[in-house]
Amino acid sequence: MKLVSSIALVLLAGCATGGPRPEEHARPRQDLVPVSRALLAIDAADRKDDIAAQRARWSQAADAAPRDPVPRFLAISAQPPGEDRWEEFKNLAATHPDSALGQLGMARTYVSWNTLDQADRAVVRALELEPDNWLAVLARAQVSERRERLEAAAADYRVVLSADPANPDAHLGLARVARAAGDLQQAESEAIAALKAEPDLFGAYALLGELASSRDDAVTAADYWTGAVEASPRDRNARVTLARLLEKRGDAAGAAEQWKAAVALKEDPDALAALAHAARAVHDQATEQRALERLSAVDPSAGEWRRIAEIRLASQDFDGAEKALRRALGSDPRDAQANLALGRVHSARGDLQQALEAFRAAGEPGRAERETLERRLNIERVARPDVNQLQRAVQALVDRTYRARLAEAPSLSGALRLRVTADAAGAATLVEVLEDSVHDPDVRACAYWNLKDASYPPNRPGRYAFTFAFRR
Repeated sequence: MKLVSSIALVLLAGCATGGPRPEEHARPRQDLVPVSRALLAIDAADRKDDIAAQRARWSQAADAAPRDPVPRFLAISAQPPGEDRWEEFKNLAATHPDSALGQLGMARTYVSWNTLDQADRAVVRALELEPDNWLAVLARAQVSERRERLEAAAADYRVVLSADPANPDAHLGLARVARAAGDLQQAESEAIAALKAEPDLFGAYALLGELASSRDDAVTAADYWTGAVEASPRDRNARVTLARLLEKRGDAAGAAEQWKAAVALKEDPDALAALAHAARAVHDQATEQRALERLSAVDPSAGEWRRIAEIRLASQDFDGAEKALRRALGSDPRDAQANLALGRVHSARGDLQQALEAFRAAGEPGRAERETLERRLNIERVARPDVNQLQRAVQALVDRTYRARLAEAPSLSGALRLRVTADAAGAATLVEVLEDSVHDPDVRACAYWNLKDASYPPNRPGRYAFTFAFRR
């Protein structure tokens, strides 16, 4: 393209210059520098999810200068990636057959798709149209780099730098080539040069962060990855990398923030577990609880339901704690710690009948609390030769509990009616509370468990009714 581009109308003053005059064809083309920077600005805006302004800007410029392929090329470059954008570049090549930009756009698309043979052909056609178009040389360098032809890639990147000494893409390309060749010092130098020319260049931050990590410099690595995250907030891998570096550096709050952002972009068990851990470290129980709940939804086998219950119990959410523990016990009914925690939940809520059941299910871990509760409720293993004597023995135990409760509830009165189903061995298989006008958890639990633990006449399976009346 030999005419002055209308790009000068929309770029910052002093950035765009006219195309070379015929006698200057042997000199590097400076009219491509603003095009290169505009492409970088489009990429940066896309990474920050702020591409709408760039699309509007170049679409308006293209409408204002329909005969100039440059603004149209940039307008297409700002469109969403995919087949439609490739088709637009193809149409640009047909509409402006003397311009290399349509072919260049297709070449860049092929590089992003990693269809390198097609990228090669598009680059060749672009250079046939404009042998001095170093943006096409830049695309050729990227193809060579993808093919691991490092010397060819480096040579082309240097060609680009001879035309545009500050070109960020070329400096970054040389940095990648140097790292691949094992020259880490040169890689760092070139990446820094790329950042100096373009402070919003994600790839340079990422490469420098990787180099810092390779020499175990977690502090510097975290600083560079912070820049990478700021340059590309939606890059989940960058946030995960930064989160791990911040954890290593001892910045628990910063790590939690990055894990939260990573999980918002995409949930997976590892990230959710890491978020829960980081939130726990900074005492953010609400975030920890949400992370653990999502973890259990994404991967039920990985759920920390007992920890969820602990968090909920700390906030006096007894119902939520019970639900969480029942989820844990749904996977493993013999989970002693979950049963113990469930007993504590019931005890804190005053559900002593269920509390004792959970403490018993907990086995040895729940023994101390079970024994304490049994003493409080006057629970004994009652055995009598007939049901009437058993009734009187249990009545005495229930009366003892009732009298103790009168100290706290002087007006306590009413009646309890229960039904026991016993088997031929004399063991209670079912105890049902049919009536409770006392409404006291201690009294009810005392009656229930003494009848549940009692021994009934053997060889006489059936149902037995028991009534306990209480008056001051």
